[in-house]
Amino acid sequence: MKQTNIYKKYISTIWFACVMIFFSQPILAQDITLQLKNVTVKEAIEALHKTKNYSVVIKSSEINMSKKVSINANNAPIKVVLDQIFVGQNVSYTINGHSIIISKKSDTGQQKSDEKKKQTITGVVYDEEGNPVIGASVMNKETAQGAITDLDGKFSLETSIPSTIDISYVGYEVATVHVKDGQTKTIRLVPSRLMIDEVVVVGYGSQRRSNLTGAVSTISSKELNNRPVVSAANALQGADPSVNLTFGTGSPESGYSLNIRGGISVNGGTPLVLCDGVEVPLNQVNANDIESISVLKDASSCAIYGAKASAGVVLITTKSGSAATKGKAKISYNGRFGWTQNTTSTDFIRTGYDYVTFANKFYHAYNGVNMYLYEDEELQKLYDRRNDMTENPERPWVEIGEDGKYYYYGNTDWYGYFYNRTRPQMEHNVSITGGGEKVNYYISGRYYQQYGMFNIDKDLYKDYSFRAKMDAQLNKWIKWSTNIGLDNNNYNYNGTSNYAMTIARLESNISPSFVPFNPDGTIVQYTNQLYANSPLGAGDGGYLTSRRGHNSKSRTLLSVVNQIDITLLQGLTLTANYSYQQRKQLYRYRNNSFEYSRSQGVTQTFTSGSIFNNYEEDESFPVTHMLNYYATFEHSWAKKHNLKIVAGSQYETYRNVNKNTSMTNLSNDNLDSFSAVTPESVLTVSQDISAYKTLGFFGRINYDYMGKYLLEVSCRADGSSRFAEGDRWGVFPSVSAGWRISEENFFKPVGDWWSSLKLRASVGSLGNQQVDYYAYLQTITSDNQFSYTFDGEGKAYYAKISNPISSGLTWETVTTYNVGLDMSFLRNRLSMSADYYVRKTTDMLTTSLTLPDVYGASTPKANCADLRTNGWELSVSWNDSFKVANKPFRYGIQATLGDYQRTITKYNNPDKLISDHYVGKKMGEIWGYHVDGLFKTDKEAAEYQAKINDKAVNGRVYSSKVDGYLRAGDVRFADLNGDNVIGAGAGTVDDPGDKQIIGNTTPRYSYSFRLDASWNGFDVSAFFQGIGKRDWYPSYSTTSQGANSFWGPYSFPSTSFVEKSFPEDCWTEDNRNAFFPRIRGYQSYSGGSLGTINDRYIQNIAYLRFKNLSIGYTLPISKRIFEKVRVYVSGENLYYWSPLKKHNKTIDPELAISSSTYSSNTGSGYAYPRVYTVGVDITF
Repeated sequence: MKQTNIYKKYISTIWFACVMIFFSQPILAQDITLQLKNVTVKEAIEALHKTKNYSVVIKSSEINMSKKVSINANNAPIKVVLDQIFVGQNVSYTINGHSIIISKKSDTGQQKSDEKKKQTITGVVYDEEGNPVIGASVMNKETAQGAITDLDGKFSLETSIPSTIDISYVGYEVATVHVKDGQTKTIRLVPSRLMIDEVVVVGYGSQRRSNLTGAVSTISSKELNNRPVVSAANALQGADPSVNLTFGTGSPESGYSLNIRGGISVNGGTPLVLCDGVEVPLNQVNANDIESISVLKDASSCAIYGAKASAGVVLITTKSGSAATKGKAKISYNGRFGWTQNTTSTDFIRTGYDYVTFANKFYHAYNGVNMYLYEDEELQKLYDRRNDMTENPERPWVEIGEDGKYYYYGNTDWYGYFYNRTRPQMEHNVSITGGGEKVNYYISGRYYQQYGMFNIDKDLYKDYSFRAKMDAQLNKWIKWSTNIGLDNNNYNYNGTSNYAMTIARLESNISPSFVPFNPDGTIVQYTNQLYANSPLGAGDGGYLTSRRGHNSKSRTLLSVVNQIDITLLQGLTLTANYSYQQRKQLYRYRNNSFEYSRSQGVTQTFTSGSIFNNYEEDESFPVTHMLNYYATFEHSWAKKHNLKIVAGSQYETYRNVNKNTSMTNLSNDNLDSFSAVTPESVLTVSQDISAYKTLGFFGRINYDYMGKYLLEVSCRADGSSRFAEGDRWGVFPSVSAGWRISEENFFKPVGDWWSSLKLRASVGSLGNQQVDYYAYLQTITSDNQFSYTFDGEGKAYYAKISNPISSGLTWETVTTYNVGLDMSFLRNRLSMSADYYVRKTTDMLTTSLTLPDVYGASTPKANCADLRTNGWELSVSWNDSFKVANKPFRYGIQATLGDYQRTITKYNNPDKLISDHYVGKKMGEIWGYHVDGLFKTDKEAAEYQAKINDKAVNGRVYSSKVDGYLRAGDVRFADLNGDNVIGAGAGTVDDPGDKQIIGNTTPRYSYSFRLDASWNGFDVSAFFQGIGKRDWYPSYSTTSQGANSFWGPYSFPSTSFVEKSFPEDCWTEDNRNAFFPRIRGYQSYSGGSLGTINDRYIQNIAYLRFKNLSIGYTLPISKRIFEKVRVYVSGENLYYWSPLKKHNKTIDPELAISSSTYSSNTGSGYAYPRVYTVGVDITF
């Protein structure tokens, strides 16, 4: 009931905000109150802009901007205010809404125009996509007469003919039109080649790009809109070389891993992600709401965020309302429909005969018997049916033997039975934006639906999102803003609660010769033709068929932000911001036993450790409150000195309650409730509560001299409850500077072709508090249970103290040094940006001194390790346009490249054991053995075996029941240290035995390139993204759920899904140049030649992915109803190139190294999606 009331309150808040937004539209008063004394014209214009958000364009160099004036206006019209500002100057005004053009009256120009024919010319101005441009300036170059385009992009100007007019708009190149007649003109503006002065969102404010001194990159809404993606996480992947974002799996509800310039600590640490100032998961932000994304990379740009920003910051700014709509509502709709497929091959062996004979070779080579029990007569039946892809009544796939048991001879496409190869999806977005002088608003809603890869009781993901924003100028000195965001997603699926485990289990014991159902409709779970009495798919095969398990995951994110900006004095603003965020997760799992049959007329009940009559709810409810209050002061002196100061404080509290409840033996199979209790039911309840608080004080000073010399100084002091009193506070300063060399006089001789040049450098430190909430506390638990009893009835409980804690645990410190260079050429058509950085992480929390075993507890952790990261980034872009068929053809090319490496510089491992971190270690390095190849002959293998002891790496050969000795085709390991034993030596850097560094898991040389073009309403964009070098060794197997997708039957002989071309890579007497060794089962298990890391089977999972292709056309329709109608087709993850494909076509290189699959680094998990969509964008 309490939660219901909470949701009612939030729904009421959202409804009230929406009502206020719509009813606020008429508040469009034009009266102005402005009191200024002895200020310059320029300062008066700036005050007018800050007071009423007027945009003033000065169109004459003869206007004296330094003249001193005084303004005394109380609720005065805008023209009265302008008369006071430009008193004594011969000027004229063109006023259109909040856009004003000031021009100098010219008597001679007027005389000349009188000699020419006077006429009213009309026209309409469009952007490169055919959208009307609102508020563009239209100016006659000769007479300085001007106009402003209206809501439909139209203008009307009375001027002389012939004449020349200029059309200008922020972010676009000036268009010049020669007017020779009075016909209506159609003008298309071309985006400027470099938004050199675009506004970039930074911590607690914004800056012009030209004045940035830190390492900051931006991604615009235009770049995002070219890719119809599900969330901000999808949009950010590959967009910047410093951002390493990978999804755990291809599941629609999958999480993601994110770092900026690599991990900052051996203890982890993730970047701070803020959406409109509120911390959010990237995958719960609607990409259609995003206006821009800023990535803050170095300590200088991140310093002001303090405690959580040590790993970098991602700032997401959502769209807002606009006064340009002049009180009218602008409605936009985006809808798309599509389907997804796997990025990898699903072409598996599905003929029972081929699969059985192939799998039996592996099992027989190791155990001396066949895995699948088909005698010659039965194999002939399989062979006779090998072309029957559907069952032929004359050759049934199931026969009943004389013993009454079922026997199977099918060609079942099990992958197509369990999984959807083609999955539909759809998305609908609606937004309403508008505003006027005092109130602006933006409202959006989205519905997204995607069917997943499971085929039986198809898994379905749904997402609903809502956002409402409003900015209201309450009076001349107070502005109020509110921002409400709501996102809810639900994922429903069949089977066990852990679907990653289900996918892994389905990779064992499922032969195409088997079928899902017996002729009488009973479920096939065990068969009579499998040597090991194991169920299909480790039990999950029949369970999915039974449809007895159903599960749901629901996540709700609600954020409410309110902000007040108070202008105390000219240039001084006080801001107070309060945000509330609530996340609710409710996971519900319902399992049950089911009936199956392996003999006619006989059914049995299947249960296991994960499949039984059980209902479970896992609920978490984290709540965050955050308060920011800060002051901003801006002032300029003598047109040379510009100062901006931000200072304030931030307070945050976080509390999460996690509760898990489960009950067995429910009374009703169809009831998912704890009320379905029986005397045999066992109810288990557990609860965990975690909380923390942080308090920070911050300040930043920005100064520049004439826009040439730039300086930024920041400092943040943070206190965190995650550390003990006395060690909670840390102070972290930073400084950055820039030099705009292109603004110097000595640069002017090359200015015609070298447009801009800026050098910047920064150094700063941040504290990393991303450690356990209670790392400094030693705890006692009382729910530990003995394995024996004192009273003969129940096991006793005992109390246990946690491992010792080092005193003085405190902040890890991250210090970053960054130098950068920004430059552009050829009127900004060619632009480049480069950064080099060194990041040092000191006092990492790791194992301290090694203590003797008699100590009886794990060694306590302390701040005693250091890490250094070296890296660089480069981005290059070219943008240009020319005319094709007298219409502008615009195109652009952008490329990015980056690399980094991390090295341990301090660690308590004096012996340099390679099983742990050590000084000099490159993070991600892989130690393994060198392989000389495969034995060419039995004689060569015998001579090697007589001399070399390789049982540590070829143990599975010697334990084989058939040919338990080395033969041709087996793996030959190199004896690097010459001791005639293949081994790991002392396991240290100084004595690694025959091991050496053979690879590294760090993703090297992250790159991307983007191509886009538009012409006459058509637009096309292509995006490619990749990794230049990354090594992966498929994990060795401990059970049937290993890296079966790579090793195939070399891992588990009855691996379910074997790609059709896999046998071509297996060594046989007739295939001696094969990649894989001699056919033997279980070779990728511990002690096997493939389960031992070596340089022959290590994989380079570098890739180039065709990330996106979008083709659109904006229809040339009447603007009376529709402002824009664009149709498009798009593809995401269309294709990839990778060295991994040489020997494996079923594992996506990004999934290979994932730790979110059931078993890490196996490549076996929820498939990555290739997406095809068709959509439409409509703006009313």
